[in-house]
Amino acid sequence: MGLPIGLVATVVLTYALNLPYWDDYLVQEQLILMKSQPTGRQKLWHLFDQHWEHRIVWTRLIFAGWYKLTGSLNYYGLTLLGVSGLVGLFAMLTRVFWRMNLPWLYLLPVPFWLFTLQSHENLLWAMASIQNFWVLMFALGSFYALAHPTPKARWLALALAVLATYTSGNGALVLIAGGMTLVWQRMKEERRKGAVRRAGKEESNSHLQIAGPSVFRQRWGFVLIWGLVALMSIGGYFWGYKRITFFPSPFRYPFTDWIKAYFVFFGAFADPYPYSGAGAYGYENPLWLTIALGAILVGVGAYCLLWGVRGRKGEESTTPLSSPSSLSSPSSSPPFLPSSFFLSCFLFLLATAAITVYSRVGFAGPGYLLQGRYKIYSALMLVVVYLFLLYRFGHNRWPAIRWGWAALVMLTIGQSLFTDYLCLEGIINQHRRTTAEYFNFLVNTPTDQQRAVGSVFTPTEPVFFGGQVAQLGAKSWLLLPTTDKLNRFDTQRFMYWIEKSNSVNPSIFTPTDGTYIYMTSGVNTYLFPARPLRPSPTALSGLDGYFRGAGIRAQVLQEHLKPGTYRFGLLTNRKGQLDLNMTSQTVTFTGL
Repeated sequence: MGLPIGLVATVVLTYALNLPYWDDYLVQEQLILMKSQPTGRQKLWHLFDQHWEHRIVWTRLIFAGWYKLTGSLNYYGLTLLGVSGLVGLFAMLTRVFWRMNLPWLYLLPVPFWLFTLQSHENLLWAMASIQNFWVLMFALGSFYALAHPTPKARWLALALAVLATYTSGNGALVLIAGGMTLVWQRMKEERRKGAVRRAGKEESNSHLQIAGPSVFRQRWGFVLIWGLVALMSIGGYFWGYKRITFFPSPFRYPFTDWIKAYFVFFGAFADPYPYSGAGAYGYENPLWLTIALGAILVGVGAYCLLWGVRGRKGEESTTPLSSPSSLSSPSSSPPFLPSSFFLSCFLFLLATAAITVYSRVGFAGPGYLLQGRYKIYSALMLVVVYLFLLYRFGHNRWPAIRWGWAALVMLTIGQSLFTDYLCLEGIINQHRRTTAEYFNFLVNTPTDQQRAVGSVFTPTEPVFFGGQVAQLGAKSWLLLPTTDKLNRFDTQRFMYWIEKSNSVNPSIFTPTDGTYIYMTSGVNTYLFPARPLRPSPTALSGLDGYFRGAGIRAQVLQEHLKPGTYRFGLLTNRKGQLDLNMTSQTVTFTGL
């Protein structure tokens, strides 16, 4: 059971860097802005500034707190802190499993779903891990607390739901799902009490008590409080909200593709590759398989919602989980309502998929939902469905259940480990991108801005370009003679596509070695890591032969470029020895 956790921990500890990556630079800039504000009120105001579609208050608090405590941001430490949210998520789900009083062996597939390198984007990216893992930690923590019908637990659930709202764009759904679950709990309780009254098991004056305002406040007061806080929190989220207008419209694709994307979002665990769409070099994602798995999981989720809403008699007593002894095991624990937990989880996950599809399918169709940053939702859906089925049927002695469980475990472990091996490519490439992006920052950022960054971040990471930044950024490279050529250059939507057959490639032990795409306009200079090719899409070629000896493909994302006419070169790194060869390829970029 510790194998998948150990594998992910080893990879993160080995390949994470004390360097910012992608949106880390934006969070870093926001910290500098907040730090420069003269009053606490202004600092607090900027804490809630919009970040793309999100309000990432939690992420900014973590960055600011780290800086305040240590005097400098450390992206290695921040990444570990972010990944700890995944560990906390597993602990929360383990707690739910513990309440089921089932043999611990049944927990075996859960870590193999959650801890995989499919989440390679989140695992090495400080702000993304803090946002994407912790919003799930807050969501399930809120739902778990909400399943305990005690005042303290419900106030905790509300606090976690508000925190989730200001952690990620889908966090507001925690308030909505939690509110719906609260209403369901109260209606279910009213039905139960009505049935008892009709059976003549309450005092004759019970109708007077139920009609009284104090009883109404007791039963519906917190529901109203939750609704009021939800309105205020969601209203605050959208106060001054600006729609991102340059994101592609989802209406570029037919509604049938939206449906496919919805299932792909949940079935992504079935895809073993690290990339999809234009990023899938030399392989084709099994989209049909992800759609099939997603449809099954959505079907179970819909069944849970229907089963919960119908409120079958005795639904909380179908297993020993809800018997008086097990509901409070140990006896000092408060009662736990499992159907409330599962209802909240499915409402949240199904709604999250809907808003993600609407906001992202326009980029590249259904396959875009296979990106590593989203795959944690497929894993979580698998876990929640699995725990729900255990809750409903796990205590039955049917032989088919045991054989089915054994087959599921074997498939899960095999897919998880196979995925880890293939997605190691994503880890290596992201490590290389992080290093190259830091070069771009050093070369293209004005001195005064670099000085401001230096006030909150002191780099400690050795980089392969070392003291050669100024030399590599010199204008003279633009005019040097041609000494190499590209095998292919294409202009595509949002990117340039480059191929080179004879190249220097890294290994998993020297990830920053290899070939980088060099671009210079005489004003701005950029490095983009070329992606080394694998021997074949599913080759199990060990660790030493993980990449081919030569052969790269590269994608230059245009969003990183400033307008200008650029000339391309190839920079190779062999254990710190750099060699730059210029090609005749040029391109004029005018903007997105």
